[in-house]
Amino acid sequence: MGFFSRRQKRLARKYTAGELKSCYHYSENELREAAENGDKKALKRAMKVHGNVEYAMFYKNTPEYKNRRK
Repeated sequence: MGFFSRRQKRLARKYTAGELKSCYHYSENELREAAENGDKKALKRAMKVHGNVEYAMFYKNTPEYKNRRK
């Protein structure tokens, strides 16, 4: 098994860098709101989305992704 999950790789291939960036900022806001409200379920859900999007953004910068796109 590699460092990046199948879901993260699929997100990186499916969405542009700009779309991932806007989703990342949206998930940050969701995290902030969940933390302020003290909602643990919402915090856990937002953290999953935030982590997957962040790793998808990182995957876009790897040589593996760049070689695959050729």
